[in-house]
Amino acid sequence: MPLQPGRAAGTASADLCERPLSKVSRDVTVDPGALVEEEVELSAGTSVGQGAWVRFGTTVGASVVEGGVFVGFRCEIAGAHIASGCQIASLTRIGRPGARQVAIEAGAWIGARAVIEPGVRIGPGAVVAAGAHVTSDVPADAVVVGRPAYVLRHRTVVEDGSPDFSAIIARVRARADSNRKRLPDGWTSGGGGMLDADLSGGPRVRLGSGVIAMGRADGPSPQGGVRVGPDVVIGDTSVLEASGGIDIGAGAVLGPRTLVLSSGHDLSRRSLPWKDGPVSIGAGVRIGAGATLVGPCALGDGAVVTPGALVVGDVPAGHTTSGVLERKNA
Repeated sequence: MPLQPGRAAGTASADLCERPLSKVSRDVTVDPGALVEEEVELSAGTSVGQGAWVRFGTTVGASVVEGGVFVGFRCEIAGAHIASGCQIASLTRIGRPGARQVAIEAGAWIGARAVIEPGVRIGPGAVVAAGAHVTSDVPADAVVVGRPAYVLRHRTVVEDGSPDFSAIIARVRARADSNRKRLPDGWTSGGGGMLDADLSGGPRVRLGSGVIAMGRADGPSPQGGVRVGPDVVIGDTSVLEASGGIDIGAGAVLGPRTLVLSSGHDLSRRSLPWKDGPVSIGAGVRIGAGATLVGPCALGDGAVVTPGALVVGDVPAGHTTSGVLERKNA
């Protein structure tokens, strides 16, 4: 269950909780209108504003998270000021304890597995692509990519208001089984993690320990959910964000710490509305540890993704790819 407004972490009754609640230090302020999920750690000097949403497994220390900020799964944030309307995707690393403060200004979007070094300022409306490593300031409305990050272009936007996901938060709060989906018959799990996805298919599907899966057909897309063939293996601490739909073929193996993203945002609008990006992983595909797949994309049968790869497009059947890194080195 999420951290309940006005209650200290760890006070919910045992019959309501199957996992530890969030860890919140004494010198922390969480607005009653914020949604803080399980296994979030908020340490001294942190404040979380009204309407912010901090997802499962994230750690935040000595930081200001203003109202209306979204923070994805298992992020690590230290010494940052994140302004209203920002969206921080899963597995990002922002700042370091005791180092110079990171400033992320209003309406910015930080992509999954991005790294923001201490002292960096991300300008309002800027977009940091998935996997980017940001070592210097990013101008307003710039789109930066790469390791180290560089400016690819500047956004030209329709001014339709700031990002707002309050309706999504309300829907999540209203679900009786929020973050509590059950495994289908014929599936096994190493335990831990969080299941909030419509799961179907199998049999003989194995989830490693600490797997996170989200995405439902009653969400923004009726294709939401994870659908798999028989004998699929999903490695330890992998994250499947399936709001746009993830399909996995028979015998596919996703290595530990794989991240699969089936949605994104429309950069042409200031509000950064949600966009589906379905992911199809063919039969017998092998995905190396720590790889990231960003939809829309389709991996053909027997394709191989090398460890740590960032894949942002289709991969032909039987092909081995390192994704973006492969194209950069070509």
